[in-house]
Amino acid sequence: MTVFFFVVFGVYFSIVIGLIVGWQFLLEGSGKKAQPNRNVRLSVIVPYRNEAANLSQLLLSLSEQEYPKECVEFVLVNDHSTDQSEKIVEEFAQKHSNIKLDRLPQDQFGKKRAIALGVTLATNEVIVTTDADCSFSARWLSCINEIFHSEDCVMAIGAVRMESGSKFFSQLQSLEFASLIGSAGATLFYSYPTMCNGANLAFRKSVFAEVKGFEGNWEIPSGDDEFLLRKIHSKYPGGIRFLTDRLSVVSTKPLLSLSDFLQQRVRWAGKWRFNTSPISKTLAVFIFFFQASYIGLSLATLVGWIPVKSSMFLLALKFLFEFVFLYQVSVFLNNKWRWLAFFVLQMVYPLYVVWVALLAQHQSFRWKDRITKSKHSG
Repeated sequence: MTVFFFVVFGVYFSIVIGLIVGWQFLLEGSGKKAQPNRNVRLSVIVPYRNEAANLSQLLLSLSEQEYPKECVEFVLVNDHSTDQSEKIVEEFAQKHSNIKLDRLPQDQFGKKRAIALGVTLATNEVIVTTDADCSFSARWLSCINEIFHSEDCVMAIGAVRMESGSKFFSQLQSLEFASLIGSAGATLFYSYPTMCNGANLAFRKSVFAEVKGFEGNWEIPSGDDEFLLRKIHSKYPGGIRFLTDRLSVVSTKPLLSLSDFLQQRVRWAGKWRFNTSPISKTLAVFIFFFQASYIGLSLATLVGWIPVKSSMFLLALKFLFEFVFLYQVSVFLNNKWRWLAFFVLQMVYPLYVVWVALLAQHQSFRWKDRITKSKHSG
């Protein structure tokens, strides 16, 4: 039994060390970029549904971008909002000439459809996507311009920072979210991207058309960003970059309730069974298996199947490696390090991963006042 746990934990430690090294080299390798001699024309697409509470901050961030107005347009697509969202957007558009507005037809709904409609409306060469509950620095679009100055860049993955604030639940979400961002950057360093976030994503419009956009994934409720990432990586394996300038980081708000958080994670986890990448599938299965083994380690120690010293040794290494990884990612995201959140996450994360993974296989979920279940069978 002891050998079993040492093997499982050893494999996991190797993965985390790989993430630490990949993340560090990713940032170190970014270097000092030459100033671009032209401004890439950008189309920023924002799908929204019932975001009246967040749109004012988003629109302010868009209006404050230090990017030539003649080189950027903002395309906002209404996904059947039932609150005052559309009114807020229309009032903003009246004051800015580079705004395009549209809404999904009655027989279409969802983020993928909204982005796809936005792409058809876009007239510029690079598409940038973000979410309606986000904000960013005034240099956000300038950072994207710098990376697309290279003609061999067809897609750029940006970091997303979840605001932590003073509430402990928000701090837990922020730290857990940082692990996803770090994993996205580190695996991209090894030329095998595993994830990205549509709140900070950019790609060439021609490439979107070339890979046929979201075709083949329409019925999967989430994954608008990651399935597109895999399509583009398959076609252009060396053409995806990570935005390593801290001014490119996008901020988003944490969820207020545990119920909303779990619904979101069930939605995210549900897409993994449609993943066609053998490596990504194997990694996802192993992470689930490891978290279940982590729970099993505590039980095995209690009943005496593994010596306490061996158990403590494995736990100490796990805490150490995960701290090193999460701390360096948190520094990049400008997140304040919270020791209490880190230790609590060590205890609850395995239970949460196992539970969400099991629910995601069959559970429908509520999101943006909709109850959704994937209809795609594979």
